[in-house]
Amino acid sequence: MRFLKVGLLTGCGLGYLPVAPATFGCLLSIVIWYFLVDYPLVYFAVFINLFLWGLIISNEFVGEWGRDPRKIVIDEYATLLLPLYFVPKKILPLLIGFVLFRIIDIWKPPPLRQLEKLPGAWGIMLDDLCAALYTTFFIIILFKLFKLLIK
Repeated sequence: MRFLKVGLLTGCGLGYLPVAPATFGCLLSIVIWYFLVDYPLVYFAVFINLFLWGLIISNEFVGEWGRDPRKIVIDEYATLLLPLYFVPKKILPLLIGFVLFRIIDIWKPPPLRQLEKLPGAWGIMLDDLCAALYTTFFIIILFKLFKLLIK
């Protein structure tokens, strides 16, 4: 059972990469998005389940691995699914959504930095959920504005 939990938390081991584990972990989101976005109920069920399992399982490992360890990437790949839902299945919008999420997640505008300081799994998961909400907002605005500008 531990093997499955570690696999889920580390994004099938991507969290162990020495460089940019969170960014590489987000690639799992793209795979999930590509195959499931056309099935909204399944897509959102996967998003909700990954988020909830991220809360439950990461809380178990905080004592062992420390507060918000780099190898836990479920927070990134679970929450990136939210803004990706609003991205058309085209490479440029996908890249924009991906990069925008990573910039917001790394920069951590308010209140992300404060959310990151919450205890246990809450600090691990909620700052990324908020980054996903910011990204979703910007994506919707940007794509609507872009459609207006090219008409």
